[in-house]
Amino acid sequence: MRNIFILLILIGFTAPLSAQEPITITMANVFGDTPEGRMPTHTPRIQELFAAKVDEYTDGQVKWNILRGKQQGGISVFRSPGLTAEGDQIQATNVPAFFLPRVPEIGIQSIPFLFDGAEHSRRFMNSEPANWLSKKIEETYGVKVLGHFYNAAFISVNGVTPIREPEDFADKIVNGFDKSWAPIWTNIVPKERRFIGTQDAWTGALVKPDSDFDINIGMIQNNHRQRLHERFKHTTLVENFYNIFYTMMINRYIWDGMTDFQRAGIEKAVKEAQNASIAYQLDTTLWALQLNQSEGTEMHILTSDERARWKAEFYPKMLDAVAEKSANPSETREMIKKIEALADDLRWQ
Repeated sequence: MRNIFILLILIGFTAPLSAQEPITITMANVFGDTPEGRMPTHTPRIQELFAAKVDEYTDGQVKWNILRGKQQGGISVFRSPGLTAEGDQIQATNVPAFFLPRVPEIGIQSIPFLFDGAEHSRRFMNSEPANWLSKKIEETYGVKVLGHFYNAAFISVNGVTPIREPEDFADKIVNGFDKSWAPIWTNIVPKERRFIGTQDAWTGALVKPDSDFDINIGMIQNNHRQRLHERFKHTTLVENFYNIFYTMMINRYIWDGMTDFQRAGIEKAVKEAQNASIAYQLDTTLWALQLNQSEGTEMHILTSDERARWKAEFYPKMLDAVAEKSANPSETREMIKKIEALADDLRWQ
């Protein structure tokens, strides 16, 4: 009888905990599905993995509800310069461009050849400079940054003629890079620079019969859907011409309302998703590379010597531009040096 009485007491204490409703975070994808069924970026795959790991590591106390495609309809979307959200409905993964108007330091990711390979990018995601950027985003928008995820580093320079040297951009009509990239064209001046975004390019805007573009710069995984092989017969793959790390965040009040156990589970899930984002990005790049080759495009991977010449031309100009736009140029330059130092032991001596 005594044992039964103790058991009833224990059940009485645990029943309210087991009946507690899980916290649900509703999140929209940055991009939806493609008609071909393969994402133009691997970000949704990372989100799905992250959601599963959050459920596992919080014992089901936190649920990540990912909306896909047309389901996103009524969800508030984060657009610069403000953050809009309704309750727990927040688009929680965003590209760097959304932050630029109020956190110009995020432009560090746009410095050509600052990063040097996938391992360098992996080290960056939880480094002091990454945490520094997270803090700026948190203070500016009143959110909790969960982490940065590797999205793109293999940049496709598509030309109607081969593009091997920086001088090959001169006197060409170029699509790629918005006005924030103007500083890199100080010495080498294209005939004209325009910017047709990803969504318009998906409709074939770059390959219409009357298209006069000589060069397009973008992510290699977008080439197929944009049908670039119809006009641009030469592709140069330029690793780290720029890098994109997507930033995942949630409303601050939701984070503050969680238990230590729940927050620890989410942080563990973030680290696993960050590591997976490296493998996913490389997988997507290899898939895109093979697909581009099968479409008859002449592929060229930038050599070490060519990369050195591209870096000498473009790197210092963009570094100076990003630093000078920041709130504290000297601090920003110091963080850039720390990013460079993350790869010191990876380089051939």
